[in-house]
Amino acid sequence: MKVVELAPGMRVKWRCVDGAKEWIGTELAFDLKEENGATVVLFAQRGWREAVEFMHYCSTKWATYLLSLKSLCETGAGKPYPDDVDIG
Repeated sequence: MKVVELAPGMRVKWRCVDGAKEWIGTELAFDLKEENGATVVLFAQRGWREAVEFMHYCSTKWATYLLSLKSLCETGAGKPYPDDVDIG
């Protein structure tokens, strides 16, 4: 990943430069905002060359990682790999 945008406490955006061929060229953005005293994380992975099955798998997998992050922040315990949700 290459950091292409950074606004501390607000946003980080990466561009995939190596790895799975379907990911190369995609951009991943994490935007943070405050809402009713809580931090909201808005995530997106954009720029897929085509809507292949792997893209849908990755979208679901990102959801499990973000839910694990939420749990970690709220309870001190997440479920990172290899103990994450298997969506096989």
